Amino acid sequence: MIYALFGAIIAGIVGGYMLFDVTVKPLLDEILMAALDFMVLVAGIEIGANRHLLKKICTAKNLLLAIALPTATVVGSLGGGYLSHFITGLSVDDSILVASGLGWYSLSSVVISTMHSTELGAIAFLSNMLREVGSFILIPLLARVHPLLCIAPGGAATMDSLLPLVIRASGMHAGMFSFINGLVLSLVVPVLLSLLLG
Repeated sequence: MIYALFGAIIAGIVGGYMLFDVTVKPLLDEILMAALDFMVLVAGIEIGANRHLLKKICTAKNLLLAIALPTATVVGSLGGGYLSHFITGLSVDDSILVASGLGWYSLSSVVISTMHSTELGAIAFLSNMLREVGSFILIPLLARVHPLLCIAPGGAATMDSLLPLVIRASGMHAGMFSFINGLVLSLVVPVLLSLLLG
């Protein structure tokens, strides 16, 4: 999967450089938004199909944990975005906007590109994609410290692409919270982007 991501990026850069110019941006934006709508539909179907997992968290302790994990992930991500502006030279607002993608690179990059800036959209794509790629390395390492600690780095991707890795590293119990974490963050990302871009 990592090789496919990097391969797609390189193919896109080469193809964009050799075949297109900036005049095709409006068409690309329409294609990206249509693809995004389809991805959100598929995510909704996946959530509906996995409703049995939600029934397993109906205890007070599990409900509290299910709220605490995504909350801590959002606070840590936005805090990291704020701190990164000292290193990157981006404004505080732009750094937090990039971090508000919470690992959902396909959504954040499209929304930021179309509603704010193509350059910042590209940064959001790379930043959030690298977060997911880095999680493939961090999850097994953090699972050795605590089973639930490995969930935060993946952000919104813990519901889908990183879920099998969390289950393998930490077990099905952590996998249940990983799914919930990704689900909640997937619902939070559009809200955060709307608030910050509004």
